[in-house]
This record gives sequence, structure tokens and C-alpha cells, in this order.
Amino acid sequence: MMSAQHKLILNEDEIDCLQELMNISYGCATAAIAEIIDKFATLNIPKIQTASMSEFREYLKNKFDHNIPHYVTNQAINGSLNGENMFIMDEKSTYNLAKEFDLDDSEIDEEELKDVILEISNIISSTTLSKLATLFEASVIFSPPSIKIVNSINDFRNNFENEYKHIIIISTEIKFEDQNIQGELLILSKDDSITYIKNALNKILEEF
Repeated sequence: MMSAQHKLILNEDEIDCLQELMNISYGCATAAIAEIIDKFATLNIPKIQTASMSEFREYLKNKFDHNIPHYVTNQAINGSLNGENMFIMDEKSTYNLAKEFDLDDSEIDEEELKDVILEISNIISSTTLSKLATLFEASVIFSPPSIKIVNSINDFRNNFENEYKHIIIISTEIKFEDQNIQGELLILSKDDSITYIKNALNKILEEF
């Protein structure tokens, strides 16, 4: 009999299928960005991995343990797909992104930077997940995003520790061609959502 833990791990075919669907979904996100701010952006091919909470902590440690301030947004997702989105961008990239909004140096302060990140992350995450939900024939509801500045892993408060046991990390980097801007979107799925995703992926695989 298949263990409960094994049921929450994607196999190679499921990962390949999910990656293709994410490519389609990210394409919609880049088009949305181009339409709203008239700037061309690219989203790298998504990296997909399953992880335990300890492995996810290590993932974040490698991201934050450089004593470089990062802007981090969190947005809860509910429905057939549930969990949360995280968007991470370092301070330099955030400042360069603000300039893509045609802001002068005198206009850029911490609050303005937060507004810029919230707008971009909301476009990327909501467009991506909405498209993915359509492909899965799933429902998804977004909560208002929150934002914080993280200076190191010690500043990163993991307030979802008890909600996640097994995590699908779907990550990608967004890059703008005219500026040195890099940001990363993470989509974290709860256990019941992982089960839904596996079933949806296998339904799609059976049709081809």
C-alpha cells in the first residue's frame, strides 16, 4: 500500500506536466506585466521540487543568509488550490524596479518600494494562479497580500510552520531586460492541495 507521505510526492511525469502548465501560466503573467507597465519581462523556466519543512527552511536560509535586505510578500490562496504565494526581491532589484515605474530618485522611499513590490507580485501571482486554476478546472481565492523587509534568516518569521508538512516549491525568477532586476516567486501548496494537483495532473496525462 502506498504511504501517505509517498502520495504527496510528485513523480517525474507529474513534475514535467506541471512544469509545462506553469510555463503557460507564467506566459500570461509576463503579458499582464507588459500591458500594465509597458515593460518587457522574462520569467525563467520554473523549478519544481517537493520538500519537507526542514528542507524548506534550508531553502530560505540559502536565500536570506547574506545580510542583504529583501522585500518579501505573502499572499494566502484558498480553494481547490490552497497554500500561499511568496515573492522575494532584494533591495537593489526593488529600487531598480521602482525606476521602471518612471519614478525619480527623490520619489523613491521605503513605502514607495513596498507599493511597487506589492503591485508586481500581485500581478504575477494572481495571473499565474488564476491561469493554472483554469487549466486544472480548480477554484482559487486570493487574500490581500502582506509585505515585510527581511535582513537575514533570523528576521524571517515562519508563521506557517504548523500548516505545511510536505511542500511543492514552484519557483521562478523574473528579469527585466533594461535593468538589473531579479525577483523570485514561490508557490507553496498545502497537503490537500498537493493531492488535488496530483489528481489533476494524472487526469491531464491520461488524456495524452
